[in-house]
Amino acid sequence: MIRPIWTTLPLAAGLGLAFLASPASAQDDEIVVSGKADVPPGTSAVTKVVNIADLDLSTERGAEEMEKRVTAAIKQICWSHPKPARWQVKDSEECDAFAWSGARPQMDAALARAGES
Repeated sequence: MIRPIWTTLPLAAGLGLAFLASPASAQDDEIVVSGKADVPPGTSAVTKVVNIADLDLSTERGAEEMEKRVTAAIKQICWSHPKPARWQVKDSEECDAFAWSGARPQMDAALARAGES
């Protein structure tokens, strides 16, 4: 049976909107932490995705856990040698600052979304 276009078009449009909405909700459950921006040409900055989907960010405990997870991710990305040279300390500090400047707004937005619900 062939259906008229006016009956299938709304269904197709609805499915398209649902598909477009799903990536945004997936991003709400993640914090993307990126390392230093000035990397050699042809390479990309190191990133780590921190999953926060299992956290109740409307509670202090959930917010603290998110902070711990992001801190751990930044330490992994911006790792420094156990006995670093001065340049390694400086690079690590710059990497930390860059990573936090990208992660903090995402964390604040996640907390704001949790407060709205």
